[in-house]
Amino acid sequence: MTSYDCVVVGGGISGLGAAYGLLRQGARVLLVEASAQVGGAIRSMRTEDGYTLDCGPNTVTSKDVALWQAFSNLGVMDKRLTADRSGARRYILLNGKPELIPMSPAGLVKTPLLSMPSKLRVLAEPLIPRTHLPDESVSAFFSRRVGHQLADRLVDPFVSGVYAGDPKSTSVRAAFPSIWEAEQRGGSIVRGMIMGRNRAPKKPKGERPKSVLFNFTGGLSTWPQAVARALGDDNVWLNSRARAVRQQDGGWELTVERDGKTELVSADIVVLASPAAVTADLVEGMDAAAAKALRSIPYPPMAVVHLGYKREAMAHPLDGFGVLCPSGEGRKVLGILWSSTLIPSSAPAGHVLTTTFVGGARIPETTRQSDADLVAMVIREHEQILGARGKPAMTHLTRWERAIPQYTAGHSRRMLALVQLEAENPGLFLVGNYRDGLSVEKCWDKGIALGEQLARQGQLRQCTPTSAF
Repeated sequence: MTSYDCVVVGGGISGLGAAYGLLRQGARVLLVEASAQVGGAIRSMRTEDGYTLDCGPNTVTSKDVALWQAFSNLGVMDKRLTADRSGARRYILLNGKPELIPMSPAGLVKTPLLSMPSKLRVLAEPLIPRTHLPDESVSAFFSRRVGHQLADRLVDPFVSGVYAGDPKSTSVRAAFPSIWEAEQRGGSIVRGMIMGRNRAPKKPKGERPKSVLFNFTGGLSTWPQAVARALGDDNVWLNSRARAVRQQDGGWELTVERDGKTELVSADIVVLASPAAVTADLVEGMDAAAAKALRSIPYPPMAVVHLGYKREAMAHPLDGFGVLCPSGEGRKVLGILWSSTLIPSSAPAGHVLTTTFVGGARIPETTRQSDADLVAMVIREHEQILGARGKPAMTHLTRWERAIPQYTAGHSRRMLALVQLEAENPGLFLVGNYRDGLSVEKCWDKGIALGEQLARQGQLRQCTPTSAF
């Protein structure tokens, strides 16, 4: 039997963050990953004709200097690519035409996205009373606070385009906790945000870091691959599945299926960073309620379609991040990201690259088409929305049968079952994008924070923190 200080099950960005955070604290860590590569949904590839494709998350936004230091320590800071400034421009589809999202009070006044009554309705937000309900859907919450039109035209496409969610079933308390808490705190979003800002600790004066939208040379998978190298080949078990986890002698024992053989691994600490359904199977025997809570988290299907065109074949200037499609527009896609505008090197010279998201919780049926029909549908959407002409120079389709976990009604209550599971099983921890935030940066941060938490609590007593990582 092999022994480690900590074993992390799941090599997505949450598990990698946890493994790296524990490694930084001096722990001997084993990462167990069921697939042939680390990164989870972060998957990049380079085509023969010079396109760099990210088949899951495409960019990350951060201003965390600790993250930049981690990149330096991992040897990838010089490979970080900052997105073009035009990425700040974002579009919403209105009557089949991409319209710029207003980013200033003057822009809000002029935008055709909202009627004048709707613009005035937004200004009345501080006068709307708070809810006394324990939770609401995103659609109901924003319709009540800022009006139906803003909720339908701006919030709806954001939820479906960024989280692959349906705003009518997504929990605002779970998906947008800071906004929910602001209303509870101040009676309105605006007053609550002001009160929260006033209560926050004063930051030292001086230059403050600015948010950066970034990727890497070679795609986002550069990041997880660098973490795997830091852990070491012997401590990253690919194509290996954790089949069981149980308490033994004050610690934990894992049964791992690896290379057709069954291996036992012992550890003081186990971090389950696998998808919710996989984690449910592992904890079923110790807590049926937690397993049920995990299995009730929906993961709708998603398809990601990359299209490459010659620049002159695209009528739209593609001068921004991309365009999102409100459900009221009746389109077959959730949104189209203009990848080569953000990261010019993602397409060969004279070409553009787009990334289209199809399916999700709002229109899952669109992913059930054949590969050829699905790609043809996306090409038609490009022709109608962006004025694309002719046959694309490159097409690529990625299917995710279980894509992004949905924070639906009751999600906060389900998460309490996981808190109880951890409390009753010392040394067992659950991290993942189904818990406390979906974004890549949040998932990484949760893992890093876990290592620091265990060090503070003395659960890594025999380990010596190191600055080498």
